[in-house]
Amino acid sequence: YPSLGTAAAGLSEKVVGVYLLPIMTLIVYVGLLLVPKIEHYQKNLEDFAEQFWGFKVILVFAMGIIYAATLLPNLGYFTRLDPVLIVVAAVSMLFFYVGNMLNFTKRNHFIGIGTPWTLANEKVWGKTNQLGSKLFWICGALALVSMVSPADSRLWLILLPVILVVIGLFAYSLVEYRKTKVIHDNRRRKK
Repeated sequence: YPSLGTAAAGLSEKVVGVYLLPIMTLIVYVGLLLVPKIEHYQKNLEDFAEQFWGFKVILVFAMGIIYAATLLPNLGYFTRLDPVLIVVAAVSMLFFYVGNMLNFTKRNHFIGIGTPWTLANEKVWGKTNQLGSKLFWICGALALVSMVSPADSRLWLILLPVILVVIGLFAYSLVEYRKTKVIHDNRRRKK
């Protein structure tokens, strides 16, 4: 990051390092607090309010762990501890919780696997989020496995599965939607 005007070189990096993650966490948390107020499917959000509240708690907790794991060694504390391992554990915890939460989500625009096709059809929403639940658990497990893998492969064991899951769920929801559309169209023709 460039130095801010007359500030000593390196000071802006310290300021960014100290404040960026807490500010980002606060912005995301406030955004999640606003979701029920702006969501079209408010009743559906109420149906899994406990899991949604848990997600907010787990998210803030994980971000706090990541913040502490990156800040404390730079302050001279816990210098023998590898902060990357703590960050990976926190990310795994998020994946596991998201995997659990997807089992409970009801159709909405903000929480869950929301593609045009899942939002258009309740059955497609259910099937896609059930599959997403299992796949996010696998992502969490792979993230944990990455903790004992060589450091240069760690990022790939976390990011690649998530990218593949997102692409796969997008395609899966389209295929499921087309199946339900064909079934619905066939029923119409028979009448």
